[in-house]
Amino acid sequence: MITAAVIGAGAWGTSIANLLGVKGHRVRIWAREPQVVETINTTAENSLFFPGFPLSPNVSATTQLAEALGGADLVVNVVPTQFIRSTWKDLEKGSLPRGAIYVNASKGIEQGSLSLISRIFEEIFPHVFHEKLVTLSGPSFAEEVALGHPTSVTAASHDSDLALTVAEWFHLPYFRVYTSDDPVGVQLGGALKNVMAIAAGAVDGLGLGLNTRAALITRGLSEIARLGLALGARQETFIGLSGMGDLILTCTGSLSRNRTVGFKLGSGVPIDQILRGSNTVAEGVATAKSAMMLARKHEVDMPITRAVYGGIYEGKSASEALTSILARDLKHDGI
Repeated sequence: MITAAVIGAGAWGTSIANLLGVKGHRVRIWAREPQVVETINTTAENSLFFPGFPLSPNVSATTQLAEALGGADLVVNVVPTQFIRSTWKDLEKGSLPRGAIYVNASKGIEQGSLSLISRIFEEIFPHVFHEKLVTLSGPSFAEEVALGHPTSVTAASHDSDLALTVAEWFHLPYFRVYTSDDPVGVQLGGALKNVMAIAAGAVDGLGLGLNTRAALITRGLSEIARLGLALGARQETFIGLSGMGDLILTCTGSLSRNRTVGFKLGSGVPIDQILRGSNTVAEGVATAKSAMMLARKHEVDMPITRAVYGGIYEGKSASEALTSILARDLKHDGI
């Protein structure tokens, strides 16, 4: 068994830490909040971000990033995308375990730089670590993983042996990990599905029915693939777990934070009020802005993304945003 460091103690980070602990690995989870560390270490539960789910006795917690990393064979980043640089930037680079494999399990595109998460780590980590980066993504609600419901995800790296090692370290009878050599496509699928989930939630909030939702999901997949191809990803990646699979789950599942944001927008709740009322991060809100900027930069047509951006950042109502999609010229069905 190995020693794992999980950096980020939200619901997904806690669920991953528990999964690795159940596997038999020794796990240290880093949390910013002392309350989270205390409850994990004293009650084996993250009462703030993941209440009701008992954790493996192999999981402990700390507020010290260097302590979490010490001696780790596996380092898993689950810090929300927009906070990755601020979390990692002050760490002494000598604290990074040189023999470890680094797995990113967060989803998003950084605002401003428009960087995928792998690029962020390439910029903040010394070059020697660049070949040790793996992306883990796919249709996986934290709660269902913690309950042991069968789940399948993808580990992506340009190094197939590295991806396979990660798959083996995470694999359990109810948690199957496939491998991919298209980390760009896997990251984009995981990031952009959150934007589509906001749109799907708005459709449901407006009461527009299942036909509309199905059309939106299908055309949303086309948008994701178009931007992916422009950034060097492979088309077939988007019909896999980290593309279509994650898109379907996040657009239809009642546990989806991003779909919930969209549902409230469709029901007429202002975005500021929605965000104030949540202590968790809906990555699609920030990603909508980054995706819109990327689409403009690469001249990729992304009408659903543009509609979500309008609803969040330009004050358009959900019905106005939907009208902007329906009023477009007729198009050929395809990517």
